[in-house]
Order: sequence, then structure tokens, then C-alpha cells
Amino acid sequence: MRFIPATTIAIAFALSGCASANLDTSSTVSDQWTNPNAMVRYTEDRAICADRNPHRNAYFGDLHIHTGYSYDARPYGTDLTPADAYRFAKGEPLGAPPYDEMGKPTQTIQLNKPLDFAAVTDHSEFFGEMQLCTDPTSEVYDTRTCWLVREGGPQGGTPFFPTIISQAPERPAELCGEDGTQCDPASKPLWQLTQDMANEADDKTSRCVFTAFIGYEHTGTPNSNNYHRNVIFRNDRVPERAISYVETPRDHQLWKELNDQCVEGIDGCEVVVIPHNSNISSGEMFPSYTVAFETADEQRSMAEMRNLMEPIMEVFQHKGNSECLNGFPGILGEPDELCNIEQVRAVGDYVGNGGEPYTVRFCEDNEVGRRGFVRTGCISKNDFFRSVLLTGLQDEEKIGVNSYKMGVIASTDTHIGLAGYTQEQGWQGALVVETDPRLRLLDVNNMPRALDANPGGLAGVWAVENSRDALFESMQRREVFGTSGTRIKPRLFAGWNLDVNACAGDDTAAYGYEAGTPMGGDLTSQPTDATLRVLATAVQDPDAAQLQKLQVIKGWVDGEGQSRYQVFDIAGQENQSGSVDLETGKWSGSGAAALCSVFEDPDFDPTEAAYYYMRAVEVPTLRWSWAQCAAISADARPAECDNAAPKVIQELAWTSPIWYLPSP
Repeated sequence: MRFIPATTIAIAFALSGCASANLDTSSTVSDQWTNPNAMVRYTEDRAICADRNPHRNAYFGDLHIHTGYSYDARPYGTDLTPADAYRFAKGEPLGAPPYDEMGKPTQTIQLNKPLDFAAVTDHSEFFGEMQLCTDPTSEVYDTRTCWLVREGGPQGGTPFFPTIISQAPERPAELCGEDGTQCDPASKPLWQLTQDMANEADDKTSRCVFTAFIGYEHTGTPNSNNYHRNVIFRNDRVPERAISYVETPRDHQLWKELNDQCVEGIDGCEVVVIPHNSNISSGEMFPSYTVAFETADEQRSMAEMRNLMEPIMEVFQHKGNSECLNGFPGILGEPDELCNIEQVRAVGDYVGNGGEPYTVRFCEDNEVGRRGFVRTGCISKNDFFRSVLLTGLQDEEKIGVNSYKMGVIASTDTHIGLAGYTQEQGWQGALVVETDPRLRLLDVNNMPRALDANPGGLAGVWAVENSRDALFESMQRREVFGTSGTRIKPRLFAGWNLDVNACAGDDTAAYGYEAGTPMGGDLTSQPTDATLRVLATAVQDPDAAQLQKLQVIKGWVDGEGQSRYQVFDIAGQENQSGSVDLETGKWSGSGAAALCSVFEDPDFDPTEAAYYYMRAVEVPTLRWSWAQCAAISADARPAECDNAAPKVIQELAWTSPIWYLPSP
């Protein structure tokens, strides 16, 4: 391995022959790769941002936020609106649960630093039902289901569970009528308010201090496997209704309807779909396309459509880490201890809430399990980012299309409206019930929540400015990253014969664009005798811990068809020794404010397709569950502080990959 120690493709948004082939992709979007001065293609009437950078700025946001418009938030006590969530994201203080006997918030919370962008993504499935149950003039207001919704508590959302876990979902007849149509017109007011509040929050002045996207969550949980996706629109041109799991229970049905109703149905409408929590999907979320469809043409068409509609995935949030898991049969690679950070799944024998024993195992090849959401189903290699990228490479060898060309972001999935609130010491939980500190520290083994949950992550975007159009274009081309909650700025370029001394230059970003391909892109056409090198940089969050190291993760399928990955430590070897004081949280070892390295793959084979992504790692710090206990004097700590959760974590940041594609 060759790398320089730390010192302080042109790819268009490809169109295929699938149903989404009419997506609007002006030359400006793809020109940005070779001509940064092209900047942004505006699709809305707005002022040009005063702060623009042809080599991109890093912006931080949260694209997964729930408010009182969601069926699994309002019944449990959340009464905040999208407008409240956007105000909080902008840095305003917000009254938050737990609530007193009069229903008033008992605390006020504020972000240490405002977000740059956000999207409230309430569940689209039950907009109509929620509207009917909270409108005293509706004909179904006095039904038992609506009473449960308004009464709240553990039973508040249960009437809706049969719909989302069904493979043939139907709306609750008591509210929507036998044919389910009564709830359709009732859904429009909440969808319209969602749009209005996002448009009001979006800053279209030249200051560009905050961007608000219109979005929602498409929420299916077939066979109790997670199948959830967030739908994010580029601008204010959106479909008349939020297309839900009830109308489109399979991913390709959702893509088709979004294409028909948005891309082709409305001039200027564009959309990206972001799957999340594949870690609890038991193989449901990301199947191999060579198995899911019969003919090669269907396989290619679906893979191409998926890459168009789903260019990125959510790799981290409060329900766990979807980057990687150790031990999958058929994948060769040394165990990676950082895969265990906020990991909510593991093979083994367990005892359920009712005392019943059960076993969690790895899924067989191409098996789709059951009950992954509650962590009893089998674990598929396709549930995790690192290994599903390998499935994409395998599919490409068979059908000529990489079915999983995904970049990564992270978000919170808060269900109490606290957008981007990822502080370990101050975290209040993701659900109202978790805002009680004692309940937050309980081990709830039937789903990833409470003690097993975490504050969630942040979405990072490298964009020329903070506007809807600029951020959206970056998402389309996968020039994005995710963090586990702090504001690390990671960056990755790859190219032929990159200067081994690039880290000593004045502007590594300018050099990366000039000489290489940025994260999210493809590297092709190896010149004669050229060497593939990766330029990796990261800057710490100044309000968080220092960086410990940078790692490059390579994945490839070798000439024998064997899937492999390898983790390379490329910078920060000097920061490996030290310990954390469990009472103060102080790290005794060294760290770095910034790390940079030029890495050369020691085993590069020009005949083998591969991907490379970077992971930036902070020095160890206290996990929320212990940090909040450590802040209490030892003699006053509640018994719940004595638990099995790790006391120490390391915050992470992940870049989107760069793919090397051999010449045909």
C-alpha cells in the first residue's frame, strides 16, 4: 500500500431507455463536472446566491423529519407542524416534550448551530385519515379509530399498522369507506400545508441562509420488513397528492407513478427517492435485479430506473447504522470493528418480550426474510451499503448495468420535529416516550429504539451554493455524504496519476476537480501505464472531537466471481493510542483538526470493476446513554444508567463512492 501521510467524469445524470427517460437534464447539470463556472440551472424564480463556490461548499441538513402530521407521531403526543420543524432547523428555540398535564412542553431546545437545509417528510399514507380524525366536522370524527388517534398513547397508531404491513394494502374502511376513496380528498389539505410551509421556509433571497425542500415519506413495511423511502422534490412543482404505499406497494410502482405524475406530468417537476433503514429490511429493500425480474431486458430496465430515481440512500439514522455488518457468507474481508457502531442487528439466539426464544441468522442467497423491522428476521447482505454495492457489481457482470450506484447521506428520522438535533449530551430521543430519560435508557428488544437508538445523523451536500436547485443537482450526481451526527467535512476524488504531493497544495478541491473525478462519479478509460490514486480529505467539526483517522474502503468482484472488500487506514496512524475518561469524556491520545492523504491501491487490477469510498473517524467520545448519566453525580444516577450499552462511540462520516469501470 502506498499513501502520503496526513499533512494538515465527466459524468452526466445518465438517461436510460426505461420509463424515466424523459427526466429533464439540461447540459448545464453535466457541464458542471468539466466547467464549474456553469454553476446552477435555476428552475424557480429566485435571487442568485451571494455566496457561490465553483469548487463547492459543504452544507449540512436533515432530510428525514416527522411532525404531528404523521400517524406515528401525532397519536403519541407530537403536535408540532412542519413550520415549527423548519423554525427549529433555522436555529430558533422550540418548546419540546415531555408535556405537562395541560399538554404544554416542559422544556425549550435549540440547535447549537442552524442547519443549512431540511425537508419535513411526514408519512403520506394517512394524511387523509389524520385530517378526518382531527376535524370535528368530519363524519368519522366520533369513530373508535379517530378516538384512539386523538386519545394517543400506545394504541394511538395501531389502527393503521395492518395497512402498512400488508403486501396488498387497503385503507381502513371505518374511516375511508369500503372502497377507500373517502380519504383521498381529505389528504389534500395536509399535503398542501406541507408544501406551503416548506415554500414559506425556503430562503429565495441572495442571502441563501436556509433551503427547505418539499417532501414526504412513502411508508411500506411488507411482512414487517422495512421498505421506507423519502421522496424529495426539486422545487414547488409537485404532484397533486403525495403518492403513498397504498397506491404503489412496490418500489418500481412508486417510480413509475412519480415519473408519470411528476417528471412527465408536470413541466419542471423533478424528484429523488431516498431509501432508508435497509439495515432492518431482511432483504426486502434491495434485491438482486437478476433474481427479481425474469428477462434480461426487465432486469436492465429496472436497474436503470432505480439508479435514476434512487441515486442516494440514507446510511445512518436513529434506528441504526446501515453501512456494513461483519461475517456475511460469500464475502471476503477482514472484520471491521467500526461496523459495530450503532449497529442494531447481529446474528445469534435471543429471547423475545414474551419470553419466547428465537434465532437471528444470515439470509440465504436471494432470500427475503420476515419481521426485519422488529429485528427477528434474517439479515441479508443486501441490507447494508457496503455489501449491496457488491451486489450491484455482480449484477453489472450479468446484465451490463450496475443496479446499485448509490451515494450516501444520513438524517435523524426524528418523530418530535427536532430537525438535526444530533447532540449526544442533549439528545431527547426520537419519540415522545423517549423524552422521559428513564424510558430512554431502557432496552426495548422488539425494535431499534430507546437504549438501542441514537441521535441520528446529518445529510451533507457539496454544492456551489445553498439553494434548492444547487443542492438537488448535487444529490442527483451523488456528490453527497453522511455523518453520524457531527459536522465532519469529508471529501474524495480519484484519478489517474494524481500528484502524490497533492495534500501540500493550496487548494485540494480545485486540484481534485481539475485532475480527477469527485465522489459519486465514474472513473473510466485507464491510460497506458497510469496509476489509480485517491485523494481523501476531511476537516473536523470545530464544535466536536478531533479526527482520529481516514479510511478508504474498496469493494470489488475478482476474476473468480468472489465478492471482496478491504479497509485501508490511509491517514492518522499517529492517533490510534489513548483512552477516554468515562467521567469527563476527555480523550488522552492525539487527534487532528484536518487530515489529507493520497492513496494508491496496492492491488489495483484494471480488468476488475471496483468502488472506493472514504470513512472519516473521530477520536472516541462518550455515547449519549452514558454522557447523560455521567453528567449526574454518581450517587444520584438512576438505576437505568447501569445498562449494557457501549459507553464510548466514535462519530463517523461517509462519502459517496467513486466507481472504477474497466474498458469494455
